[in-house]
Amino acid sequence: MGSAFRVLGKAFKDIWGDMFQLVILNVLTILAIVGPFLVFALVAQLLGIELSMWNALILASITLLLPLWPGMWLALYVVCNRSANEFAFSYDHFWAAFRTYWRTAWMYSAIALVVSVLLGVNFWWYGAAFGDAGWVAWVRGAWMALLLFWLVIQFYVYAFFVEQEDKRWRVAVRNAALVSAANPVFTGIMLLVASIIVGLSLLLTPVFVLLGPAAWIMFGTGAVVNRVNLYRERLKAEADRKDKDDKQESLSQSTVGS
Repeated sequence: MGSAFRVLGKAFKDIWGDMFQLVILNVLTILAIVGPFLVFALVAQLLGIELSMWNALILASITLLLPLWPGMWLALYVVCNRSANEFAFSYDHFWAAFRTYWRTAWMYSAIALVVSVLLGVNFWWYGAAFGDAGWVAWVRGAWMALLLFWLVIQFYVYAFFVEQEDKRWRVAVRNAALVSAANPVFTGIMLLVASIIVGLSLLLTPVFVLLGPAAWIMFGTGAVVNRVNLYRERLKAEADRKDKDDKQESLSQSTVGS
């Protein structure tokens, strides 16, 4: 539990230290997400198309499938990763990451959206199709658990993709799932605090526009960097212990031989 609050404290410190650049990049990323939707909504209004709830959802879905914003979203993870690892970053790092990863970021984002929708549809469909049958609650519970776990690991996936040397989404998803399952208290605290802070920023729209997504990304990135560093320290300690044991064994054998 203490490690989670230390990570949160460092994340706040990193956000404060890089506030100016993060605000600019955060605003650009939000414009990439919301801007096309606003343009579509304006065009629909000019054409006299009624923007009902379903039409708005269709426009939002089209916006989410546009290839621009996922690259910027992942680029924001790249600069937050540099900050979490105590490296300086510039706008050049952001745009270089965008140019490098925009295609693979879009592919994963589209797949993640489809998986989320399918899990949600399965949860809804069993209730609609089979009504109040006794076994339905168990099946719907299983689908809901899968959906919640899938959404939880998204907190880590992009951060793992940036942190790991093996730039494959399959590896990032696996690492995110392992960390989520192995550290439920740590993950729960991180998600709870991050959700509360971003939720409060939504009530103060200017705060969300300036720092909402960047704060969410910094929390997830800080959590991943912390877990990865702990893992590396554990591996180093095991390697040092093994090396020490090997030296002692070699010394013992040489003593016996003499």
